Amino acid sequence: MYKMASFRADAFLFKIIVVVNAVVICTAYVPATLPPDRSVNFVGAAKKLPPRGPGICNLEVPTIDLLTEADRRGPIPAGNGTKPGHSIISICCSGWKPKPHVANKCEPICDNGCVNGNCTAPNVCVCLPGYVRDLGNNCIPTCPKGCVHGVCTLQGTCSCSAGYTLDLKGQFCIPICTGGCGAGGNCTAPNVCSCKPGYKKVLATGKCDFNCEGGCPSGTHCVGPNECSCPAGFIKRNNACEAQCPRGCLNGLCTGPNQCTCPSGWTLDLTGTSCQAHCTQPCLNGDCTGPNVCTCKTGYIKDPSAPAGNRCVAHCPGGCLNGQCSGPNLCICNPGFIKNQGTNTCIRRMRRELHMELIPEQLNEFSRD
Repeated sequence: MYKMASFRADAFLFKIIVVVNAVVICTAYVPATLPPDRSVNFVGAAKKLPPRGPGICNLEVPTIDLLTEADRRGPIPAGNGTKPGHSIISICCSGWKPKPHVANKCEPICDNGCVNGNCTAPNVCVCLPGYVRDLGNNCIPTCPKGCVHGVCTLQGTCSCSAGYTLDLKGQFCIPICTGGCGAGGNCTAPNVCSCKPGYKKVLATGKCDFNCEGGCPSGTHCVGPNECSCPAGFIKRNNACEAQCPRGCLNGLCTGPNQCTCPSGWTLDLTGTSCQAHCTQPCLNGDCTGPNVCTCKTGYIKDPSAPAGNRCVAHCPGGCLNGQCSGPNLCICNPGFIKNQGTNTCIRRMRRELHMELIPEQLNEFSRD
């Protein structure tokens, strides 16, 4: 019985080791919520990553996602990822796909195919000898192999049919559109223009011009694919036409060319360029800085006895003992008090007695007369 259990344990460990050390390129990473892809295995922790060929990338995934449902019930093998419970698998990079019938190889993908050429990198098609790339990015034959829309002469050059002419390199024939097709069109046949998206053909000229679906408002015109110009007095900002007030619009919103609109509680001044706050009650010793908001001038504070907050009174930081604060840091003494020299303090006035004996005699006589 013990030998049988030992044999089963050894077989299970061997199975884990085989899975851990296997390396293949997978076509896609399959998360644990989907049936496992049996072609996907992970690199074992004891093995170094194999050298990567072109188009092969490594991806770190949870190790449990690489096991079958049955293997998930047993011990989870240690992976070789940078995080616990993760393993590194090899996959084809973006723009590449597994090469059919060849293990551990990836080949590039050219989305539009690569007829008469070799796809050497993602969306890079290299034409075969005897073929050249035309204006449509296709590989077409050139002389002496062939000459589309023309014939190969005895000199090995292409002689184009009527309505066609040689390209700048003299390798293939291209159609002629008299006057061109404009910036938004391609000449696809003699005097036939095909317009790109966002452009339409102008019947008078046959060229492709900007197309604005639904047209443009009065006073504007189409200046790009589905893009209208701004009327006079507006500029384009964030794909929208924004009114301009060059003279200014302080505290307001420019709603039209030189048209300043004030928010509630504000009124436009006579110049039409500034919105001034409106206070129902006047601000005494202050400025109306917002709707019914008075801001005291320097040296003044809000009068606590005015609940409306529209009256500011002078402020004397040191107080006015025996006096009244009549201006910023300015005390007026009460009757019977005078300013103490060099200070803002009021002190009681001292009475002085008149001593006649101290008055000169001549003045004394004058007073008797």
